[in-house]
Amino acid sequence: MKNYLFVFLLITMVGNIFCQTSTGTISGTVTEEKTGEYVISLTVVLYKDSISSRPFRGTYTNKFGYYSFSQLPAGEYHLLARGVGYQQYSKQITLKEGENFRLNMKMKAADVVTEEVIVTAERSQEEAISRISTVNIAPSFIFKLPSLGGETDVFRALQTLPGVKQSSELSSGLYVRGGSPDQNLYLLDGVIVYNPNHLGGFLSVFNGDALRDIKLIKGAFPAEYGGRLSSVLDMTMKEGRKDRFSADGGISLISSRLTLEGPIGENTSFMLSGRRMYLDILTAMFVPKDEVPNYYFYDLNAKINHKISENSHIFLSGFLCRDVLVSPKEEDMKFDINWGNKTSNLRWMYIVSPLLFTNFSLIYTDYTFRTDIYDKKNIANNFISKSQIRDWTIRAEAQYFPAKNHKIKTGLEAINHRFLAKTAFNFENKLEIPFNSKDATSLELSYYLQDEWEISERLTANIGSRLFYFEEANYFRYEPRFSATYILAENTSLKTSLAMAHQFLHLIIRNDISVMTDLWFPSTKNVLPSRSTQGVVGVEQLFDEGKYLLSLEAYYKKMNNLYEYKDSEHSLLVFHLKTNLHEATEKLMV
Repeated sequence: MKNYLFVFLLITMVGNIFCQTSTGTISGTVTEEKTGEYVISLTVVLYKDSISSRPFRGTYTNKFGYYSFSQLPAGEYHLLARGVGYQQYSKQITLKEGENFRLNMKMKAADVVTEEVIVTAERSQEEAISRISTVNIAPSFIFKLPSLGGETDVFRALQTLPGVKQSSELSSGLYVRGGSPDQNLYLLDGVIVYNPNHLGGFLSVFNGDALRDIKLIKGAFPAEYGGRLSSVLDMTMKEGRKDRFSADGGISLISSRLTLEGPIGENTSFMLSGRRMYLDILTAMFVPKDEVPNYYFYDLNAKINHKISENSHIFLSGFLCRDVLVSPKEEDMKFDINWGNKTSNLRWMYIVSPLLFTNFSLIYTDYTFRTDIYDKKNIANNFISKSQIRDWTIRAEAQYFPAKNHKIKTGLEAINHRFLAKTAFNFENKLEIPFNSKDATSLELSYYLQDEWEISERLTANIGSRLFYFEEANYFRYEPRFSATYILAENTSLKTSLAMAHQFLHLIIRNDISVMTDLWFPSTKNVLPSRSTQGVVGVEQLFDEGKYLLSLEAYYKKMNNLYEYKDSEHSLLVFHLKTNLHEATEKLMV
């Protein structure tokens, strides 16, 4: 039924295009006046004739600050743009018949004091509706929350939200609505981060100084996201100020950080942010190195963007983090445990026309986890383990505005996974699966299509689906996605969503040994892809002219094909992996 519905929608929209060739468009990008960075998720409202009338149309900016209104008849319009932390922007526009009007807006920060301006109008539908189970957090808000040892953390801020838990007081891992941390999709500038934690969850690897936008979708996410069962944490890095050079830093009890950003010429800017924990330096000042373990971590974010033209922009971003834990030199049992992420993303944004926005990405990801243990007195305790996953990703996405009540998003993604696994007990029974092994590669293809459809003034829906192909065992999977919002009154709305999701990569943790091991393993003929089915219903109520929001949600989540590693005294990490994995008891969480 959904396939027929999509065909119907596409035919309807194509018909609208040909039937309304005399209509015009208003589109453009929104940036901050001082820094020149794009403003994300800003509400843009269009009024016909006068702002005292009912809002004519409404939308919000995407990750590149782009917005578009299509199929507009000629006439007088008033455009208002507003968002948290910005002064309201207003512009009167005279649109001629068939004209494509380009309006690039520069938003001023809200802390600038001006004369009071009072605008009286009904709340637009776009402002009254927030996407279900979705929370946007400004990075500046994170630094206002209580910190651990003076070190603020993105994950600890998210753990204050309903439906998000932590395993312990010292852990920053995210358990969202019953799902484990490996079932969350962590995206940094559109790149998957496989391990988001320092020191087993003590802190996350994401430096708040380098972030510009943080969005958490707690369940039943739209079709544009895939590959995980539980939730999505989508973060965007800063682009770098375009007006002047600036430096910002901080020193806490456990770490120091520094962020540099500024212009490189007229059309290019950069951002560089680093953080290092100096526990190893502090302990060396008071305790001899030979008596205590040595531990430190560091992470580095970098981004360069270049404006080719008004409609073309290139971004190059990278992320590097590493943890190192080493035993004292004089101990009989020595250990060396280290892990880290490397990512990069070359992205090209191109505005084909006022109705078609595109972006293309070439992505590299590398995650490595290694454990070495050597016991002089008891060689039976010697242990070596290394796991690595390396991805090359090509992604193409488009956003299309064919009609006034439709916003189409579509995308195609191809990921080449390469796995490395190495293990040995007592330096014997060594087993290694190198990157060039046939069993260590897997291709993952996915395609999504979704339509944000304004069915009426009170009812909107997001209808979409995602198709998956996983090369190992030739898995084909179809994931329908649906969400809808109905406005009961000006300040009250009802919401619902349904989604199916699959996860083809499994995080396997050994239970039979007391050291840290971390292995991502692909689905096979015997190890089926995990699957989740989620449903959410909720109600939202605004109070005191929109100053307060009460949101209540109930959810249902069912997950299948969840695996764990069997306890086995003499089993190897990889050799018996396919036979020692067994399906865990099916989980049902309400």
